[in-house]
Amino acid sequence: MEQIQPMTPNGVFQYKLPPSKSHMIRELMLASKSSEVTKINFQGKPGEDIMSMAICLEKMGVKIEKDATKWIVYPPKKGLTLPKGTIYCGNSGTVARIMTVLAATFDSEIIIDGDYSLRKRSNSTLSSCLRQLGCEVSSDGFPCTVKGPINPKNIEIDASESSQPISALILCSSNIKSAMNLTIIGKKVSRGYLQLTCKIAKKWGLKSNIKDNTIELSNWKIISPKIVNIPSEMSLYPMAILLDNLHQNLQVEIEEQDVDDLLFNALEILENPDIDMINLRDASDVITPAAALMAVSGGGKIIGAAHTKGKETDRILRTCELLQKFSLSCSTMKDGLSLLGGEMPKKPNEPIETHMDHRLAMTAVILATYCGGEIMNPEIIKVTHPDFLEMIRTLKTL
Repeated sequence: MEQIQPMTPNGVFQYKLPPSKSHMIRELMLASKSSEVTKINFQGKPGEDIMSMAICLEKMGVKIEKDATKWIVYPPKKGLTLPKGTIYCGNSGTVARIMTVLAATFDSEIIIDGDYSLRKRSNSTLSSCLRQLGCEVSSDGFPCTVKGPINPKNIEIDASESSQPISALILCSSNIKSAMNLTIIGKKVSRGYLQLTCKIAKKWGLKSNIKDNTIELSNWKIISPKIVNIPSEMSLYPMAILLDNLHQNLQVEIEEQDVDDLLFNALEILENPDIDMINLRDASDVITPAAALMAVSGGGKIIGAAHTKGKETDRILRTCELLQKFSLSCSTMKDGLSLLGGEMPKKPNEPIETHMDHRLAMTAVILATYCGGEIMNPEIIKVTHPDFLEMIRTLKTL
């Protein structure tokens, strides 16, 4: 439990972001299947989700030299090997789905598992696809036992809840035996992450034909770019905006970096003090700080976020619960939240439950810097931003 006292910081505060886990997890995956050594450069400390990906790959024969600002990836000369024991993915749904497909490229049973939070998340869309491709998958959740190999054929895949299954299939498609088409059905969400997957994979040699809602996949050679530079985790940018808005005499500065257009649109809207509605169809990860930001400013509605119910927690329900604990008026809607606005947080009467969701925990800590509060299980923040709590504590000196 973390006890946060009210703070009155004054001056300029440098908000430092960790490296992007979305980028680094994907780059690590492809580096592990290349025939050449790859250097991955970054700033900040990689979160535990990135470490989970590294540990999974190391169990399959990959060697990774880890320094403070770079990792060097040495793929096994004869390709990834069958892991001994369970592949443990920690808290990361992205890692778990990538490893599920990777396991399906082997003709032996491999167990995929994760922590308590991951075990509550569904993997039914991906499991169904793999079964259609001739694989054995023991469960629609985690833990599950997976046995391949994949027998390519044209299939449909539902993208209305997550783009992660599609990303996993693309990233692991280099050693499928023959061509296959993925036809995407349902209203696509988190499209920026799928665009990111395609962009990174093409950098590594993917020559897939992507047209409308069809992705053509076939055997392809992964060619390392030799050096990869990881941008900062810009999905955490709204945390900095919230901190700045809560403290009148604090000027929060952050180095903006390259970010996909769909996420950028959401971040740009959040910086508008007159915001009264935001559609998070493609930026669902920011729902909790976005809701807090609207609650302490002009209020409004968040829509297009129904798929956040399948994240580490039901983020619509738990975000509403969190804000209400801080005496901020909030109500749930079918696909989002409604915020009254014009209020400031008050110290909760009891410890704040974060439900092992790192974005809930970070938002709770930031709100508590204004009014105080006790935050339960703050260690979950390390899955994305290991230096977060230490950085927030430095506010006391401003």
